[in-house]
Amino acid sequence: MTVATIEPSTGLATIEPGQNLITWARALGSAHQIATALCTTSFVPRHFMGKPEEAAAALMLGDELGLAPVSALRSIFVIGGTPGMYAKTMVALVQSRGHEVWTEAESTTKVTVCGRRAGTDHVEKSEWTIDRARRAGYTNNKKYETAPEDMLYARAAATVCRRIAADVLTGIPYAVEELELEETNKPKRTVTRKVKPTPPEPAIEATSQPATDEPAPTPEEPPLETGEAITKAQLTKLHTVLSNLGMGDADHRDEALAFYESVIGHPVESSKHLTKAEAGDIIDALEDREARPFEEPVDAEVVES
Repeated sequence: MTVATIEPSTGLATIEPGQNLITWARALGSAHQIATALCTTSFVPRHFMGKPEEAAAALMLGDELGLAPVSALRSIFVIGGTPGMYAKTMVALVQSRGHEVWTEAESTTKVTVCGRRAGTDHVEKSEWTIDRARRAGYTNNKKYETAPEDMLYARAAATVCRRIAADVLTGIPYAVEELELEETNKPKRTVTRKVKPTPPEPAIEATSQPATDEPAPTPEEPPLETGEAITKAQLTKLHTVLSNLGMGDADHRDEALAFYESVIGHPVESSKHLTKAEAGDIIDALEDREARPFEEPVDAEVVES
């Protein structure tokens, strides 16, 4: 069946209505087949293992961007419902299309990244300093203490890539590092929880002391414990570490809740009921349990368009 025809009057190709969707659906079937095979191997991140549907969606988006399947699965992440990509992968994609991106200055307190679109002389520049990041509230992320140059570079490089080659990054509005930082900077809500009242003292037997007409004291209301609620960034981190330890699914929910209680000293109904401080303690404990160093993402394999 002929799908595209050429109109004699305009010379433009026309596509039958719905044909793009049909082609996309066929491609999705192929992506799901590849994802099903890859998600059982160690070549994909743990958050894709056993999840061929999510992996297939990442493969489809990666294909549109020009990424090979394994590179797409190692480079594309979803945080808070928004897809993101590591800044280094953004740079690799933009450079593969002939655009220029380079680092002009780099230190633990300041990183300057420049870029120029192919065929133009205009240079875009983005500079991020540790003071600027602190004013924006991004230094709450502990990576600013352990790897400040990498975090500042990610912010500056992503900005430059979007400015000079937005067409290359269609479908990826943010870098993973930016999404993590935005989550930490969102307004916090306050959780109020009643502390369990102290059990009453055992009754004391009557003595020979004379009775009085004074009324019995009114039991006091249990005090309220307040604190900032767990952030979305902490929820994401918590679920990631739980998955790494094999406790991220519904079958291990009781095990996870028991671990929370062992760290914070009281039971909770779900991770959403944790305070920010409690979540931080639990994440630290889980990472200690995981006992493995942070693994830098592998630079993406870029397919020339």
